[in-house]
Amino acid sequence: MESIKFNELVNELDSHAKVTMNKKGPEYTMQDKDVLNNFKSTAKKLGVDPLVVWYAYFDKQCSSVAAHVSNEDLNKAEPMISRFGDIINYAKLGYALFKERDKL
Repeated sequence: MESIKFNELVNELDSHAKVTMNKKGPEYTMQDKDVLNNFKSTAKKLGVDPLVVWYAYFDKQCSSVAAHVSNEDLNKAEPMISRFGDIINYAKLGYALFKERDKL
């Protein structure tokens, strides 16, 4: 793949990830001003660190991609752009949780 086509795909994926984050954010945070609220509130219910909850969600997306790597005929419940966009967003959220835990 030439760099022009690659950059087009990267831009499309980045745009998709940003749109998804903006759409899903308020729902996942329960409209809390803390964008990490979803992880924290679930962690509190379970008595675990918010990063444990984050990792479970992140791993779910990675596992879905892995299933498609292993079986190209597997039915796609979501388009792959959605899976990779979610991975990007979870990476950002996970990084924010690490930074917050480490006191920025």
